[in-house]
Amino acid sequence: MSRSVSAIIPIYNRPEIIRHAVESVFWQTLPVSELILVDDGSTEDVEGEVRRLVGETPAWKDRVVFVRQENQGQSAALNNALARAKGDWIAFNANDDLWLPSKLEWQFRAVEKFKDQCGVCFTDAWFMNNPHMKLNLFEFFKKHYEGPLGIIEDPVRLIVSNQHPAWVQTCLVRADLIREIGGFDPKLRYSEDHDFLFRLALKTKFCYVSMPMVLIDRSPADIRHTGESENWHKVEFCLKADQHRFEKQLSLSRDLEPDVRATIRKNLRSIHSSWANFYLASGDYPEAREALSAAARYDLTANIAFKWVLTRISPALAKRVLSIRDRGAAGGRPDRVSWRQEKIS
Repeated sequence: MSRSVSAIIPIYNRPEIIRHAVESVFWQTLPVSELILVDDGSTEDVEGEVRRLVGETPAWKDRVVFVRQENQGQSAALNNALARAKGDWIAFNANDDLWLPSKLEWQFRAVEKFKDQCGVCFTDAWFMNNPHMKLNLFEFFKKHYEGPLGIIEDPVRLIVSNQHPAWVQTCLVRADLIREIGGFDPKLRYSEDHDFLFRLALKTKFCYVSMPMVLIDRSPADIRHTGESENWHKVEFCLKADQHRFEKQLSLSRDLEPDVRATIRKNLRSIHSSWANFYLASGDYPEAREALSAAARYDLTANIAFKWVLTRISPALAKRVLSIRDRGAAGGRPDRVSWRQEKIS
């Protein structure tokens, strides 16, 4: 089996943090064939910092590919790198995350254990720089896998649950599968990794390393998304992206089990219910009712029916109820998710 790996790091500003991510890639016990760095239209001197790093370590020079593009978002940056990658396997890192030295070595152990069954291998991870995130990645999603290496026979079911620990910066993926699915969706500037993993799950089984092999930065105040619009945290920005993602999942799931399709429909119901909350908060009651009607078409629940009736007979009361719910859910914690976003299954 080929162990040729192209590592990819998309970058947007913060040149001062690039060093550690790059070092963590080159300090692997199983060396990478190349590292592709894509600067997604940074306004800071990212290229100068990369030149300094390579100048300090000449042995890296022949394995570093630096590309600069106009700001187009993370999906476009990743696709730019993928188009240039020569390795048979692709490994992703973020410019603020760190690989532990034996990450790739353990991932290839998993891939080889399960022969040709798995085109994706993900690992557990630790979070850093956030006092509220004390669990590791698998613990956070309540996944307790037996043994250090394992296989996910039905990764589609795992991904559509939206409670999965397969994060792209921990993944090792076969390059031919990425080409087959067409890379990342450039229409998405948020949740593009979930869409990417779903389409991979339609093609291959996943395997995992149940030991933390990546340190993921979760600094509360930082914008970590490469080339991301500063609107990424706004409700409508996220809802548009998630709606696009789930509609795409539904269109690709015609041959999947009924319960999997039902989960996707429930996710779409939650998105449209969140749209209704958003419109109620802004006083746009007709749009709120339309959003609730859309939610009901995907998955009619008692809660959706109640909200729809309430917006018909007393929209102002519906708005007040949601405002009270907002305050209760937040509980004074600024790091809590807004009430406007319904829980996704």
